[in-house]
Amino acid sequence: MYAADRTIRNLLPALDIEARLPDYGFDPTTQVQPCSIDLRLDTRFWKARKVPRPPGWRFWRRPVLDLRKKQLQELAPRRRWQKIDLRPGEAIDLKPNEVLLGRTYEKFSVPPSYAAKIEGRSSYARLGLMIHCTGDFINPGYRGHMPVELVSFARSAIRLTPLMPIAQLILVKLTEDPERHYGHQSLESKYPEDDGGPSYWWKDRLFSQIAQSIGGHNLHTDIRDSIAEQLDPDISIEALERLDRYIQRQPVGEIDSGTDLMDRFAVSEDRRRKIGKMARGGALTIASLLAGTTLASLFVHPVGWGHYTLWMGAVLAVIVSGFAFWYKAEGHYGTAELSRRRSNLP
Repeated sequence: MYAADRTIRNLLPALDIEARLPDYGFDPTTQVQPCSIDLRLDTRFWKARKVPRPPGWRFWRRPVLDLRKKQLQELAPRRRWQKIDLRPGEAIDLKPNEVLLGRTYEKFSVPPSYAAKIEGRSSYARLGLMIHCTGDFINPGYRGHMPVELVSFARSAIRLTPLMPIAQLILVKLTEDPERHYGHQSLESKYPEDDGGPSYWWKDRLFSQIAQSIGGHNLHTDIRDSIAEQLDPDISIEALERLDRYIQRQPVGEIDSGTDLMDRFAVSEDRRRKIGKMARGGALTIASLLAGTTLASLFVHPVGWGHYTLWMGAVLAVIVSGFAFWYKAEGHYGTAELSRRRSNLP
C-alpha cells in the first residue's frame, strides 16, 4: 500500500530528510506530492575513467570487468571512477549511451515499517533519459543518498544541473515490521550511511562464496590491509591492474606477507620499465638507421627489388617505433615509488 501525502507528512520526522546546503533546504510544501516526494539531483557525480586495454599483442581487445575477481576491488574500490563536485548553477553533459553515476541531494531514512523505491520522472523519460538501472528498491532501515544511474538514449547530449528534480521517492507500507532492518550486523549490508557512490558488489556474501568455490585468491584481511597501506593514493589505474594480474599469478595459499608481495611486485615493475626503455631505444635506433639508408638509396640507380624491400622495412620500422612509444606502460610503481610511500607511513 503506497503512502499518500497526509501519511508522508506525518512520516517526515522519521524520514529525517537532510539537505546539506542551507540555501537549498527541503521544502515539504513543494516537494511532497500526492503519493511521493520529489528528490533533487546532488552536486556530486562519478564518471567512469578510461580503463586500460589488455597488455601485449591483444591490445585491441576491450577491457573486461571480471566479477569473479574481487581482491583488487577491495584494495582500491573506486579506482575506475572520477569524482566530480559541482556547485549550484554549474552543469554536466551526459553523452548518448554514456553512464553517469549521481545521487539524490536529499539524504533520508526509510522508517522500519516501510520499504521504499525511487522512480524517474515521465518528463525525462520522454527525452530518452533513464534515471536508474533497476536499482530502485530501498529496504526498511536504510539511510543515505540514494544513487541514480543516469543513462541517455537520446541522439544528443543532455545537460544536467544540480538541484533539478530528478526522481520521486515512494513509500510502501509493510504488512508487519521486519525482524531485521537494513544495516543489521547479520545481514552484512553493503551501503550503511550510503553516500550514493560506485558499486560495492564484491561485498556480497554470495560473491565471496563464488570466489572460494572457483579457487581464486582470498587474501587474509591483514595481508589485504598491508597491501592497501603500501599503495600510494595517486597510484595509476594501469599499475593497479598489473598488481591484480600479479596477485592472480601467485600460487593460491602462498601469499604470506603483504610486504614481501609488494617488494616482488615493485621489482617486476622496475624490470618492466627497464625492458620498455630498451625496446623503445632499440626501435628508435633501427628506425633511424633504416630511414637514413632509405634516403641514401634514392641516389642509387637503377631502382630494384632491393630498394622496395628497404623502403618497406623502413616504413614498418617507423610504425613499430611509433607504436613502441605510444603503447608504453604508464604509472610504474617500482621500488623507488614503494620506498617513498613507505617513508610516509606512520
